[in-house]
Amino acid sequence: MRNNLSIKRGLKENIIRLREIGCSYRVIAKELKCSKGTINYHLVEGAAERVKSRLGRIEWRKLWRFCYENGKKEAKKIYGETLLRKKGRAFLYGRQGKRITRKDRMGLKHKTTKIFQCLERIWPGIKKEKEVFQAVNQWTGELDFYDDGKPIMTPNVRCKLTDEVVNAKGNTVQVDHIDGDRTNNSIDNFSFVKDWANHMKSNAKNYDILEARLETMLKTLRKYKPKDRLNTNYKIDYTDE
Repeated sequence: MRNNLSIKRGLKENIIRLREIGCSYRVIAKELKCSKGTINYHLVEGAAERVKSRLGRIEWRKLWRFCYENGKKEAKKIYGETLLRKKGRAFLYGRQGKRITRKDRMGLKHKTTKIFQCLERIWPGIKKEKEVFQAVNQWTGELDFYDDGKPIMTPNVRCKLTDEVVNAKGNTVQVDHIDGDRTNNSIDNFSFVKDWANHMKSNAKNYDILEARLETMLKTLRKYKPKDRLNTNYKIDYTDE
C-alpha cells in the first residue's frame, strides 16, 4: 500500500511514463531524483513483493521462519565405522580432526595419557585395534553382558547415557568428556555415548546439569501434555544401520 507522500509525488506514474518513452534507468533517476532501486521496485514484476518479503525477514526473523521457511532438508546420515584409535584422538586432544597442533597439546591437563589407556577402561586388556575383549559397564566398571547372558565384546559397549549396547566404531557413537571439560583428557573422564544423547549433554556440560534440565522438561510434559497422549514407556529404535 502506497503512503500519502508517494501518492502526492506521483513517483510511480512518472517512472512508468518516462520508461514508456524510452528513458533509461539512469535518466529517470536523474530526472526524478530517485535511486535505480526505486525505479526497479515500480517497474519489475514481483520486485515489490520481494522487498516486502525481505523486510519481513529482517524485522520478524524468527516469526518469519516459523511461518514461511521450509528449512533445509536434513540429509540422511549414511552409517559408517571409524577406527577406535581415531575416535580416541578426538577425546585425547580435546578436538576432532587430523591436524593436532602444539598449542592443542599445551592446553591439555594430562599430556601423558595414551589412546589405548582410554580404550582399556572400556575393554580391559586391549592393546591393539584387532584384539577382542569383553566390555565393562561404564557406570559400574564390572564386566557387561547382553540380556541373554552373552558377554559384550569389542567393539560393542553399553552407551553410558542410554544404556543400549552399541558398536563403538559406528558414526552414531561418539566419545565424550564426562565432566564437559575438553581439556580434561584423564582416563576416568572417557566414555562412549550415542550421538543424539551427547548432543543433549553438550550444552549441559555435566550430568548434574543434564539431569536437572531433563527433570524440568519431564515435569512440564507430564503437567500439560494430554494424558491420553502421554506414554512414558515408549521405546525408540536407535539400531545402527
